[in-house]
Order: sequence, then C-alpha cells, then structure tokens
Amino acid sequence: MHQSRQTIDASNLNQNLLSALQQEVDFGAQALKQGNPEIAVTFFQSALAKMSVEMPFYDHLVHNLLLSYKAVVERLLEKEDHDSADRFVEAALSLEIRGQMADDSVFRQHFADAYQSLGLACFAKGRFGASLNCCRKAISIFQGPSYYINLTNSLVAAGSRPVLSDYTTEITPEQLGRHIFIACVPKSASTFLKNVLASLTGFKDAFMVYAAGQTEHEIYLPTLRHTAHLDTVTQQHCRASDANVHLMQAFGIQPVVLVRNIFDSVMSLLDFYNVQGAFYNTYFRADFESLDEETKIDLIIDNVIPWYFQFVASWSLAEKQKRLPVYWLSYEDLVGDKPAAVQGVLNFYGLGAHQTSIAAKIAEAEGEGRKIRFNKGVSGRGIVGLTDKQKERIRGFSRYHPTTDFGRIGI
Repeated sequence: MHQSRQTIDASNLNQNLLSALQQEVDFGAQALKQGNPEIAVTFFQSALAKMSVEMPFYDHLVHNLLLSYKAVVERLLEKEDHDSADRFVEAALSLEIRGQMADDSVFRQHFADAYQSLGLACFAKGRFGASLNCCRKAISIFQGPSYYINLTNSLVAAGSRPVLSDYTTEITPEQLGRHIFIACVPKSASTFLKNVLASLTGFKDAFMVYAAGQTEHEIYLPTLRHTAHLDTVTQQHCRASDANVHLMQAFGIQPVVLVRNIFDSVMSLLDFYNVQGAFYNTYFRADFESLDEETKIDLIIDNVIPWYFQFVASWSLAEKQKRLPVYWLSYEDLVGDKPAAVQGVLNFYGLGAHQTSIAAKIAEAEGEGRKIRFNKGVSGRGIVGLTDKQKERIRGFSRYHPTTDFGRIGI
C-alpha cells in the first residue's frame, strides 16, 4: 500500500498546532501500517479537520485517508457488511485533490489508482454500482487507459449506460457532431455507401480504429475523441461488443447495420482473397495462394463465416435490448434500388437530400470503379458456387444462436 509521505512545513504554523498535526499523522500512518485502518481513519480525519487547503501536506493527508477508507471497505466486504462498506465508499468518493498537488500528474495518477483499486475490490464482491462509481471517480482524476477496462466491466455488470464524461470532459453533449456509422460485414458495398453518403452530406470520412488489416475494427477511443465534434461518416467491420455499444451510447452514435446473403458473401470473399486480399486482411497470407479452390472455400467457411453470424447476433441483441436504435440494410436492397437505400439511411439520421442529388452522387461513386471494390456484385452466386455440403455447414452455424433470426442473411 502506497502512503503519501511529506514533512510538514513549520515555517508559518503555530507550534502547538504543528505538534498536534504531526502526532495525529504519525499515529494514523502507524495504525495503517499495522493493519488498523479504522483507527487510521480517525487520526487522519482529525488532522485534516485542523488543516487548510493551502498547507503543503494537505493533499498527501487526503491520499492517506483515501487509502485508509479503501482498507476499511475491503475488510467490511470480507465480512459481507455491505451497508457499512457502502457508507465508507461514499466517504471515499467525496475526497478531492484541492491543494498544491492538484497539477501534479504523478500524484493524481496515484490518487486515481487508489480509486481504481477500490473499484476492483467492490467488483470482486458484487458491489457493481459502487465499483462503477469508483471507476468514474478514477477517470475524472486521471484518464489512465487501463481504467476503461474496468469501466466497461462495471457498466455491463451494473446494467448501466455510460455518459459522455466517462470518456471525455473536453466536449459537452451539445457540442457533439452528427455521426453516420455503418457497421458492416465485409464485401457488402459498404465503401460505396459510405462514399455516397460522405459526398451527399459533406461529412468527414472518419475511420475510427487503431489499425485496419487483420485487426478487428473496434472503435478506438482516442480517434473518436479527436473527431467527436465533427460531422462524420464511418464504415467499420465491427460487432456490437459492449465496448462499441458503450462508446456509441456515450457519443450519440446510432448504427446502420449492413448485411449480405451469407452464401454470396463466401464467394465474394473468395474473389477478394484471390486478388491479394488474403495477404492484407487475413492471417492466411502464408499459404492461401497454394490452396486449391475447394480448400479455400472451406477455409473461409470454417474461419471467417462464424464472424458473420456473430455480427448479426450481436447487433440483433443490442437492438432487442434497446441499447441502441439500429437501422438494418441489406446488400441486396442497396444494389437493387440504390437511391431508395440511400434515402432510407438519410431518413434514419434525420437528414435529407433531393433525389436528383442522390442520383448524381451514386453515379459519381459508381464511376470510381476500383475504389469502391464492388467485385462482381451479382446476387445468387453462392447457391451456384457452393456445394450442398458447404451450404449445409454454413447453415449449421445458426444453431449456436437459436434466438437470432438469420433471415437477413439468407438462412
């Protein structure tokens, strides 16, 4: 346990007060060291009541009081005295760095670490609301990247929604930009749709990930913070993970979920991987080119297609639980009537555009050719190109998600 240590500056203090403070601080530190945190709390509270914020030791004493509270809470949780533990957690949460250490980043991190540790202790004993409050307190003091792991866990366990201040205090909800977010399966004409929407709205094309390639397209908080005040269009291959959903809730993002017939997806992936996509976007780069066509298809079915089922199941559950408004769009509807599909997305976001403008932007995007990566863009290829055994193996993945309707992807 880290204790704050600092000699009290006696130059401007009454000697009697100094003596009393030093004695109480020493007694408190000794009690904490000996495993008597309740006694330490008494001495540190008494000393703190005699001090002013301007005194150089003030923040260090507050830190020691926080450590004492933490030790008391841990002891009470072990005894399952939850009511008393909650009272001490509330007392701990009321503490603030108000003195000369307020601008010291190292001290602030140590202070925040104590709240993070307290939150973990509460989480381990099932006190999820208290854990969440401790996580939020830690983040408000110092935005340590590791704190967001415990924030996500606490939000899920407590069944709570995040707020914007959980992730940033540099922007208010009123300052947030408008965000069009296309959560999509690969090879679903998502690049085409994004380009049309960006051109129509003038919104910034923003890819909110740490890296692409073989990396899962999880929303990356630093990038999201950087673009939060802008109007953006984003296209990412991401499932409705708790972390993604929390960030969307906090930053006011509502997703368009773009899917495609699962059998056609296999054939489109095969085309893509055969022209270097396997090298850039998969872990099959070493051997893919050497495999025969049937083995390549089997590889895609066994290793990639389960993700598609998880994608649909995750967004379906997020919608069912009313965690986010979701607008479903299929590749087939998009390529079948592009103007209507684009208009539907715009309507979902409360945006508008004249049909003439939509038609013009679609034509412009179609003219980009290679950039939009439409491949063959033919529906029904999977039924012809896959064997009955392969199609049955694909259908079999649905049994792992019995509450999800996979009609959207042709199952």
